[in-house]
Amino acid sequence: MPLLKAGTPVEIRVVALPPQPQTAQPQPVSTPAPPQSPLQSPPQSPPPGSAATLPATVAGTTNTGQPILTTDNGVLVLNTRAPLPPGSLPPGTRVAVSLPAPPPAADQPFDALRGRDWPALQDALEVLARTDPAGARTLANGILPQVNPRLAATILAFAGHVKNGDARSWLGEPAAQALESLGRRDLVEKLGEDFKQLAQQASETLPGDWRAYSIPFSDGTELSRINLYVRHPDADEVDEDGEDAAGGSARANRFLIDLTLSRLGELQLDGLVRPRRFDLILRTHLPLPPDMRREIGRIFHDSVESLGMTGGVSFQAGTQGWVAVQPGCAGSVGFSA
Repeated sequence: MPLLKAGTPVEIRVVALPPQPQTAQPQPVSTPAPPQSPLQSPPQSPPPGSAATLPATVAGTTNTGQPILTTDNGVLVLNTRAPLPPGSLPPGTRVAVSLPAPPPAADQPFDALRGRDWPALQDALEVLARTDPAGARTLANGILPQVNPRLAATILAFAGHVKNGDARSWLGEPAAQALESLGRRDLVEKLGEDFKQLAQQASETLPGDWRAYSIPFSDGTELSRINLYVRHPDADEVDEDGEDAAGGSARANRFLIDLTLSRLGELQLDGLVRPRRFDLILRTHLPLPPDMRREIGRIFHDSVESLGMTGGVSFQAGTQGWVAVQPGCAGSVGFSA
């Protein structure tokens, strides 16, 4: 089943509406068998040309009225061209999402800012896995940022190698030599070219004084790229906790990380780091369960305390408040908050 990215156009067909309460009415002594309920009707075949059909259920709407669908593969938020009439898709409505057919295989140019795939890295890991699965798995776990306690360390390590434009040292000399011995020196060279593009991207200032770092990210099954945006905030964004030891104004850093997780959907981490304080906002389209919020808060508090800092984590649900540094047309970049 193809991986859906933000902005992918899909077609939606209503399969069945939720059962409606009915008032009790006297029944005749003998009645014919009731017709098959719409909920029992098999979904129709997908329209011609689509790759697959994904069953989904309407869970509700966002603050702006966009339908929220839950599926076995995650959460979808529909950005409809026109607002839907209230009640047209009540919670519990079963729909079928017609997924687009996968694009034909082709060598796509590496896009350091807008792209989400990394063909050369994906190919390199697959080549290594065919000859040494355990070694390739160890390599991936060691260098790829993932949702684990080493997430910050692997992101910082990757960003450091990008600044130096050195893909070979990030991949590791044993892995690079293994690829060359397998006749895939081209992959090592292509990774080097990709790192040069990433380094060029990181050196450019985007609107809003953001700098963008495109970071590889693994969710355990898929390899993609996420964007890490960093900037120095204005003075009105930093309170007295931003003073340094001498009482002067210390420089703070604000960062944004956008993730798309298989179960939670789109997620944004908005952090403000000062010398003695770290505050984090975690944004999702759907509210996180209370138990998950408490566990995230506990882990955050313990991590910050271990660093000798203070801070807090807060949660925002819905579409309001999201910060976007968006690619524009003809190579331009737009900023909205």
